[in-house]
Amino acid sequence: MALLLESWPLRRALSPRPAPWGPRASLPLSLLVCAALLGASLFGCEGAAAEGLEAELEGRGRVLVLGSPALAERCGAGTSPIFSAQLPEVERAFAGSDERALLAALRAAEIDGLLVESHLGSEPPRAPAEGGEGAELLEAPARPSLRERLERYESIPTLRGIYLGPEAAYYEPAERAIFEAPVGEAAARVARAVIAGRSPPRIAAFPEPLRRIRDVEVMVLLTEGGRRRLWRSARGSSIARALLTASVVARERWQERESAMGGALERRLPLLAVEVALLVDDGTLGSRERGFIDRVFTPEHGVAYERPGAWRYLLPEATQEAGEGSASRAYEALLRDNGIGAAGLRRADLRLYRLAVRTLGRSEPPSSAIAPDSSSGAAAPSRPEAASGRPSSPEL
Repeated sequence: MALLLESWPLRRALSPRPAPWGPRASLPLSLLVCAALLGASLFGCEGAAAEGLEAELEGRGRVLVLGSPALAERCGAGTSPIFSAQLPEVERAFAGSDERALLAALRAAEIDGLLVESHLGSEPPRAPAEGGEGAELLEAPARPSLRERLERYESIPTLRGIYLGPEAAYYEPAERAIFEAPVGEAAARVARAVIAGRSPPRIAAFPEPLRRIRDVEVMVLLTEGGRRRLWRSARGSSIARALLTASVVARERWQERESAMGGALERRLPLLAVEVALLVDDGTLGSRERGFIDRVFTPEHGVAYERPGAWRYLLPEATQEAGEGSASRAYEALLRDNGIGAAGLRRADLRLYRLAVRTLGRSEPPSSAIAPDSSSGAAAPSRPEAASGRPSSPEL
């Protein structure tokens, strides 16, 4: 399943209030200046967080509010707050765990977005230890409702995070058309063909959901026996365009590192699975506090930042490894590797966001390319021949 990636403007940190200068000030001027600068570093981003939520809640249409009535007062012009009690079908969907049923209920009620009050202190229910007290009464942990998951900032593929603040988070429904399996399968087949060297198809040949105009980032991933060998991503004005760019770049990168990758791509590709996924912006962070960052990132998320003209990220598995389970430490590693110190977490020109990977489709290795067991006496598959002349375009 997949969601959309959209560009959201950077939020400028508020300037701190001026220090109460006056004749009664007894501290040295230099000390007061340092204190003011420290205050700007520690609290400037938090002021921006309060402003950021209200700015995100302007012009959003019909927004469902899951929280206290006071939360609805944060909605600005062009946004109409609605409470779940007014929509029984939607309320029942939130009490359950069916993500698709929730998406259908939101669409039927013409809901454009969700404003969810956060419960940072709550934890998912845990099963008792085997043989421990209560184990005979509770064999498995209760499955949390969709509302409970959103209150804890968990990722739900049928929704996309837009803004994540300490008090509340704002989400929007995903687009339904991309969930169809044939669309993803077609994308994976095209990626394999382009990586193999065949001419890219015309954009007009793609299914409509893949050529629809929107800002997206597509990743092409090559795996062998479940192990990641190479991946590349590209942004584009449609899934089709980004897919073709990422596929071409992946082919070029393999060829550049052919020796390190284990041989020519033409020989190795039949042994590789090709996966196509969307790298989804799953919510701009409204706070730079380490505790908040560590709480809102789940194992399904990678750390990411964006600044004018550049963006960098770590995939979810790399985030867990680099941060040893801490998203804030993973951010420090990402910033350090890109020439930005740990203080970059406070930089107003960096937009920090959660990255989610939504798989579109997967092309498995051709069955004829899988090497048989030597004990079976079957012949090993021959090395694929290089295409002669101009390669043909893959069929969708």
